[in-house]
Amino acid sequence: MTATIFDIARLAQTSKSTVSRVISGKGYVSQEKRQAILAAIDTLHYVPSQAARNMRRQQTHIIGFLISDYFQLAGEFLTAFGKAADAQGYHVNVYFTQTAERELTVLNGLMDHSLDAAFLLTRLNHWDRLTPYTQFGPLATWQRVDSPVIYSSYVDHYPLYMQLLWRLAAQGYRRIGSVFTGTRHANTQAKLQALKDFQAEDPAVDTSWIQYHEGQHGAGSQAADVWLTTPQRPDAVICFSDYVAAAFIAHLREAAIRVPQDVAVVGMDNSEISRLMGITTVDLHIEAQAENDFAYLYNRLNEPQQPMKPVVPKIIERQTTNH
Repeated sequence: MTATIFDIARLAQTSKSTVSRVISGKGYVSQEKRQAILAAIDTLHYVPSQAARNMRRQQTHIIGFLISDYFQLAGEFLTAFGKAADAQGYHVNVYFTQTAERELTVLNGLMDHSLDAAFLLTRLNHWDRLTPYTQFGPLATWQRVDSPVIYSSYVDHYPLYMQLLWRLAAQGYRRIGSVFTGTRHANTQAKLQALKDFQAEDPAVDTSWIQYHEGQHGAGSQAADVWLTTPQRPDAVICFSDYVAAAFIAHLREAAIRVPQDVAVVGMDNSEISRLMGITTVDLHIEAQAENDFAYLYNRLNEPQQPMKPVVPKIIERQTTNH
């Protein structure tokens, strides 16, 4: 049964007219009462089409950029996103949403018209909880989501990982290790499937050495410690980011391990750190992804439309592999 404005008022213990003022963005409502109404709207998944029309008429030219934690690549992504927004007269507010509740609180800004749109670099709530917000303003994300109403600039890592595995195998590496994020991540699942399929096609290459790390901080050095104590060490290791690959290399060098003579190392971003350290990596065209994410949000709010850029990832060979 679809929730009504009366249901919102009943749950928030207020009047229908007060709820109407919050939804329309017109008239005074105390902050305490406003939060109670927004919480009720979220609980009941109330989606008034009129609110979406009001949002388009009352643009603030502010886009929310949600991230749960800072990491090096996020800075590069944010810089490109911010430049694209600034070029079109939009401001970007960055929110560090370290809890699911905080994430929803920020997205409530779409309902009360303090935000025109929102981009989620990272996500804490299930997509079913986030989708109703698209009625109040457009949403985009860097993560994988199969949704007709949320844009995703996600790049499928399965074919990329298969290319890397075959490239390393062709260069003579027989034990290829992997440093992944957590198994709940779509990128990790895609890479695990690539490992499985590659192993079936070339069982002579050992791909069993796998390390999992939820975040980037400390992942490279911890993976290096495990590598140093492994009897049958991988002769090549693919890391889930350039930052992790750089930390992995730095920690091994402290132990007098040579890269790539003793172990080849590959990253996965083509970020600034990979260019500075000469790390073999995959160019995911982060700048183009960020510009496409902004363009989608902009195009949902404006005419004329901004063009979307093609994103075709490719392997960049540098000094950390024997090529």
